[in-house]
Amino acid sequence: MDSIEQSLPAPAYTGPFAFFRRHWNGDYPLGRSYWVNNVLLSLGAVLLGLMVVRWLSDRAQYRYSSIAIMATMVLAYTCSLWAMRGTWMSASKHTSRGGHRGWAITAQVMLCLGLVKAAVDVRQLWPQMKEHWQIATGEVFGSNARIELRAGGQSLLLAGGIHEGSAEQLEAALRANPGVRTVVFSSPGGWIREGERLADVVRSRGLNTYVEGGCASACTIAFLAGKDRAAAPNARIGFHAGRRVGGGGPSASARDADELRAVYRRAGVEGAFVTRVLSTPYEGMWFPTVDEMLAAKVLTRRSIGGETAAMATAFKSREAWAATLKQTEAFAALEERAPQDFARILDAAWAKAQAGATDTEVSMAARAQVTPIVSRLLPQTSDATLIAYHQLLVKEFEVLLEKDPAVCVEAAFPTGKPVNLMSLLPKEMVAEELRLLAQVIREADPKRVKRPAQSELALVAGRAARKMTDQQRDIFADETSRAKASPAAVCGATLVFFKGLGDIPLAERGRGLRVLFSG
Repeated sequence: MDSIEQSLPAPAYTGPFAFFRRHWNGDYPLGRSYWVNNVLLSLGAVLLGLMVVRWLSDRAQYRYSSIAIMATMVLAYTCSLWAMRGTWMSASKHTSRGGHRGWAITAQVMLCLGLVKAAVDVRQLWPQMKEHWQIATGEVFGSNARIELRAGGQSLLLAGGIHEGSAEQLEAALRANPGVRTVVFSSPGGWIREGERLADVVRSRGLNTYVEGGCASACTIAFLAGKDRAAAPNARIGFHAGRRVGGGGPSASARDADELRAVYRRAGVEGAFVTRVLSTPYEGMWFPTVDEMLAAKVLTRRSIGGETAAMATAFKSREAWAATLKQTEAFAALEERAPQDFARILDAAWAKAQAGATDTEVSMAARAQVTPIVSRLLPQTSDATLIAYHQLLVKEFEVLLEKDPAVCVEAAFPTGKPVNLMSLLPKEMVAEELRLLAQVIREADPKRVKRPAQSELALVAGRAARKMTDQQRDIFADETSRAKASPAAVCGATLVFFKGLGDIPLAERGRGLRVLFSG
C-alpha cells in the first residue's frame, strides 16, 4: 500500500481510548488498519477466546463456564466488527490521503468476504451458543441425578441425568454409607466431565458397578470405572462418540475421542469395541448385546439380574407389597380364590424384603410358594387352557435354550438355585404367562382331577418321547444323567419332550397333558 499515505498527518487523538477511536474513524493508514488492527488483533482475540474456552471447560463450574464462554465469544466478535469497520473507513480515506485506489478496493472486497465468513461462523456456532445459554440460565438436559440407598446398605442407585454436582452427591452418599460396595446406574447420560468425575469417585473407592435398566452416553464412563461390572440380562447400555457442551456439531472432536479412548483403555476394553463406539455419531446410539460386552471386557461377568435390593427398597410395608401384587391379574385372582395361598406367597416375599434381600432372593422365595400352587391347580383347569399353557412352555424353553440353558434347566427341574427367569423372557411372553396363570386360577375345579394309572402316565410319556434319542431319554428321565450332561443338552432334551406332547392329536392332547401334570 502506498508509502505516500504514511507521510500525511493524522488527526490528533488523546485519552485512554485514543487508539480505539482513531481506528474506528479510519485515521490509521490502511496498511496498519488492515494487517495490524484487523488481521492480527482479530486473530489474537479469537486465539485468546479459544484458550479461555478450553481452560474454562476443564476447570470452571458449568454455569460460570458457559457464561464466560458466551462473554468471550461476544467480545471476540465485537472486536472483529470494530476492526473491520475501522479498516473499511481507512480504505474509504485511502485515496484522499494519496494512496492507490486498487489497494482500497482490494481491502474492502476482503472485508466483505470476511464479513460473510463471520456470518457463516455465527450461524454454525448458534446451536452451541444456545446450549451455553441454556446452561447459563440454569437449564439442564433431562432430570437431575437422584441417589437412593438400597435396603441392606450394600448398594446405591444413581438415577437421572448426570449433571453438575452428581459426583459430589455420590461422594456424600458414600461417606454417609461406608458399607456400600456397588453403585447401580440408571441414567440416559449427561455431561462428559461429570461422568469422568463420577468415575473418579467409583475408582478411588474400589466399588463395583451394575446396570438394571439403562445406562447410556456419559453414564457408561462412570460404569466402566467399576472393579466388577455387570448388567441384568435385559439391561440396555448405550455407547456413542462423546461431545462436550458447545463442542461443535454431532461428531466428536479429536480431543474428545482421545479422552474417551483413554477411558476405555483404562477399563481394559478391546480396541475393536472402542473403534465401533467412536464411529457411532453423537446423535445416534449403539446398544451392544451382553455377549458383545463380555467379549470386549465392558462387562467382567454375566449376571442373572436382580442382584440388588430394589424391591425391598421400594416397598416399605406388607400392605404395600400386597397392593402391588394384586395389580397383577394372576395374584388378584389368587387372593380372591385362594387367600391362604396368596398370604403364603406374600409372607415369603415380605420376610426376605425385611432382611434386605436382593430382588432375585425375594423372587425365589415367592416362586418357591407359587410353583406347588400352580402344580396343584394345572390339572384342575380346562383342556383349552392346558393346551395354551403347554404351547407357552415350549416357546419359553426355546427362548431359554438360546439365552441361558442353565436357567432353562432350573425352570424344568427346580433345585432352588437363584435364577431370574422373567428377566430372560420377552415382555409379551411374561404377560401371556401371567394371563394364563390367572385363567388357571379362575378355572380351577377339583372335580377335573383324576389320578392316572401308572400305565396311562407311561403311555403319554412314551408318545411325547418318540422323537427323542436314547441319550435324550436318559438325560430327561434320569437325575444322574442330567447332572453329567451340559445345560444345553438337558434343555434340548426337555424341549424335544415338550414338543412331542404337541404332536399328540388335539382331541387327545388335553387329557394327555392333564395326566402328565397330575402325575
